Amino acid sequence: MFWSEEEAPDEFQAPENVIDLSFKVSCKQIKLDHAWALTDALSDLLPWFKSESQAAIHHIYIPQSGNGWVRSDGFDDELIQLSRRTRLKIRIPYHKLVELQSISGKTISIDGNDLTFGTSDIHLLSTMTTIVARHVHIPDTDDDEEAFLRTVQQQINALDIQVRKMLCGKSHQLKTPSGMIKTRSLMIADISPEESIKLQENGIGEYYSYGCGVFIPQKGITAVNSTD
Repeated sequence: MFWSEEEAPDEFQAPENVIDLSFKVSCKQIKLDHAWALTDALSDLLPWFKSESQAAIHHIYIPQSGNGWVRSDGFDDELIQLSRRTRLKIRIPYHKLVELQSISGKTISIDGNDLTFGTSDIHLLSTMTTIVARHVHIPDTDDDEEAFLRTVQQQINALDIQVRKMLCGKSHQLKTPSGMIKTRSLMIADISPEESIKLQENGIGEYYSYGCGVFIPQKGITAVNSTD
């Protein structure tokens, strides 16, 4: 008798091409809509940051509610209070690691609020096959969800990824020096671990260095609104 069992594929391991560096931070409060001020201030320390195509901030995020406090849906000038546990993640290609680590101990001002970078930890990107971006900006699609998804699909296909499932969530207005822009949250599901990594490494849409189009893992297919 001849009996050949199919070999199980090796589990895919996330490469170190692009990583997240998670910083402890000392900062009492920050505006909920802080993306532009944060990236601009960070670029004063790291002049290369905005021109590096795979570099991006993660918006500092806190839950909708907790301890009797409820976060509003409007950004505007609302302030959020940061705890000692708050971390700031910055996504970079690995070859920029030492340069980014050098900002530990330095202080930036974000709309008049001082933020000091502490120690940092390295995190590989996730191999989860459902990922979400809280803010995606696609120009000229503000009031047309179908056009938004169509353009997103084209950008993802250009990365040699055939997207299977996409779901839009809440929309937001983010303040920029030239005016407000509209973003949408977006979940992508049922992609392979390799495709997930590629999307996290490259992002989609415009204003990537300001935290738009930055994907993070999502545990299961749930309403995108629950991540906002």
